[in-house]
This record gives sequence, C-alpha cells and structure tokens, in this order.
Amino acid sequence: MEWVETTGKTVEEALGAALDLLGVDESDAEYEIIEEPKAGLFGRTKREARIRVRVKPSIPRSKDIRRTRKRRERPARRPESATVETSPRSERDTSVKETPAARTSRRTPAKMISEEFQEEPVEDAVPLVDQASAAQAFLAGLMREFQVPGQVEVQSMEEDHVSIAVTGDANFGLLIGPKGLVMGSVQELVRASVQNKFRRANARIFVDVGGFREKRRESLERFSHGIAEEVKSSGTARVLEPMNSADRKVVHDAMAEIEGIVTRSEGREPKRYVVVALAGDLPEED
Repeated sequence: MEWVETTGKTVEEALGAALDLLGVDESDAEYEIIEEPKAGLFGRTKREARIRVRVKPSIPRSKDIRRTRKRRERPARRPESATVETSPRSERDTSVKETPAARTSRRTPAKMISEEFQEEPVEDAVPLVDQASAAQAFLAGLMREFQVPGQVEVQSMEEDHVSIAVTGDANFGLLIGPKGLVMGSVQELVRASVQNKFRRANARIFVDVGGFREKRRESLERFSHGIAEEVKSSGTARVLEPMNSADRKVVHDAMAEIEGIVTRSEGREPKRYVVVALAGDLPEED
C-alpha cells in the first residue's frame, strides 16, 4: 500500500485528512510524522504538521523464517557412532539408582538438539482462509445470541482483505443500528475475536449486514449531490454532521465530480465533519 502525505495545523488534523483520503479508521492505518507543527506570533501557525500515512500492510512470513522452520521441523539424524540400547527394561540392572546427572549424560545429541530448538518456536503466518472461517463462525454465533436468523457467508478474500456478508429476510435493524453504528461495533468484535484466536492474525475484516454498506453509499451520494445544488444556489458553505472516515470519503468522492464545488474535513475524531463550499470560497479554519 502506498503512503499518502498530508498537512494540518496539528498532527491530529493532518491524520484526519489522510484517513479521509484512505477511507479507513485510525486503527487500520499507520503514520509517520515528517514535521511537527510550529507556532508563530499571535497564535498563528508558522509551520504546519506534515505526516505520511498508509493502510497497515499484511505481515507475510519471510523466507528466512520459513527456512528456519523447515530446518527445525526436520528430524535430526542420530550419529552413526551412537549406541542404541534395545534391552527390555526388565533385564536391566536396577540395583543402582540412576542419578539425574547420569540420565542427562545418556541423552543422545539428536534429542538435545531437538529440545534446544523447541525453546524458540516459530509461528506460521495464519492462512487468510482460516481467519475468514474464524470470523464467519464468530459472527454466526453472535447472531444466534441476538436471536436473529440469517446466513453468514464469506463474500471475498483478496490479499489481506476479508469481506463477510449477513443476508436473509429477517429484520437486521438490531445488528445495523442508526447509521450503521452497531454494525461497526460488530465488525470490531469480529476482528478482535480473530486476533484473539490467532496471534499472527493480520486480516482486515469487513462486515456488511443486509447490504447496508451499498445502500449507505448510494444514499450518501444522493445526499451529496443535493447539498452541492443547495450550495450552488445559495452561494453559502454548508457544514455537514459528523461522519466516520468511510462515509466522509464517499462524500468527498461524490462531490469531487461536481464542477464548482470543493470539500474539506474539519474537527477531530469522532466528531470530524465535512464542509462543502463553492470553489475558491472555502473558509479558512479557525
């Protein structure tokens, strides 16, 4: 995933702008500060904060780790000079009790090597299909607890993305909530359950209930076009209600196609909002 570079009066403001561009939550992104903001006289900003941000990448297992794993899993060959005792236990001389030191000295080199390697186990990267199955099972169990009938299926698996959809004829309002807030929380629960089950889980899991995401996108696009027409007619900028980063991205993308209209996000999460204005007439932030 490529980095995007943004600026703002504060690091938080620059980060919010980057999240708008990427359309992800802060938990799904990582960033580096290039320049800290610097204050000037009378409270003015002498230098804005500059950061670069990208979506958190997956964590593929390196070739070196795989080679080490194979070497450790390969059975160690017993040296040819080693002597193997094949006598039944009952025929051994038990008159002298064997000490722990003697038992240690009897260990074959192969066993000692095996035990040494076991002290530093190397975990495999978790296959995406296993993470998807775990997410699907957790979500199905959650629906049973909510007593909401429906089908849970994995719609797609691409790179480190897993999309899971809940479909059916039931009323999914309980799982969706106002403006998808409950669905967002359910999605975070599913992600947390997978990460709790697999230490090396790296999938970015997205949950859609009853086709809500597509309906929400279409609704926001219609809403954006309506607001743009109002701004053109009145010549006055409009401040929209706070939205999450995914919804803000839909608004920005929809209005970017409308000539004469510009948008900008302002405020801090979780109350960050979009300002819509005529081109060249976007007010400066306070």
